[in-house]
Amino acid sequence: MSRQFLLCFHDFSVWNFRTSLPILEELKDLVGAPFSVLVIPDTENASDEAVENFRATLAKLSSEGFELALHGFKHKAEFSQGRSYAGLIGMNLTGGEAEFAGLCEYESSRLLQAALDAWKKLFADENGNVEKPVAFIPPTWFSNKYLPGQVRAEKMLYEDRFSMTTAHGKRYSSPVASFAGIPRATEKAAFVYAEGILKFPFGTPRIAVHPVDFPRLRDVVRDTIRVALNNRRKLVHYSEL
Repeated sequence: MSRQFLLCFHDFSVWNFRTSLPILEELKDLVGAPFSVLVIPDTENASDEAVENFRATLAKLSSEGFELALHGFKHKAEFSQGRSYAGLIGMNLTGGEAEFAGLCEYESSRLLQAALDAWKKLFADENGNVEKPVAFIPPTWFSNKYLPGQVRAEKMLYEDRFSMTTAHGKRYSSPVASFAGIPRATEKAAFVYAEGILKFPFGTPRIAVHPVDFPRLRDVVRDTIRVALNNRRKLVHYSEL
């Protein structure tokens, strides 16, 4: 079995899709194939024109072979009475982006369904038919004890910071290389870590790319992808696991 890796572009939304498209094309040219794009489905307060253009862009990406996965609901936490103290810490560490962190069972289910409903609005055809996303990735990977089971019950792969678990329960060890939101002083150490997990002969590592990585960290991202390719890792999608 060939060694594998995933290239995952996070935070693709109605607010940044126009500026993100050139980055997707650049990375596609580098890696030699379309990869996974993690979609924030909420379009609240966006204009009708922007939403329609976003939907058309998503359809085009899908037709080109990009894999589209569900990345939370708003990627910004809302007030919840059901959030644990640990969840509040996660919110504080991520600037309020860890919307699923520490939620109770009911609130976690409610937010997941809101994300799926927003997905349906983006992808439903003229007859209202829509395929569920193949994978769900909670923003910032902070979660709660109920979410993995809720995601798998919806027949989606669940991803956390160190692993991926398919809807059928198969678990993959999957460390992630990511540079978004880290202090500049730790960027070199983060690249060394990325090199290590991509050269290690086991597991299915992920390279998580974010819009905020560009343009400043463009070279770092490109060098990380080259490490994977030079170590003869095969690019795969979530749906192939």
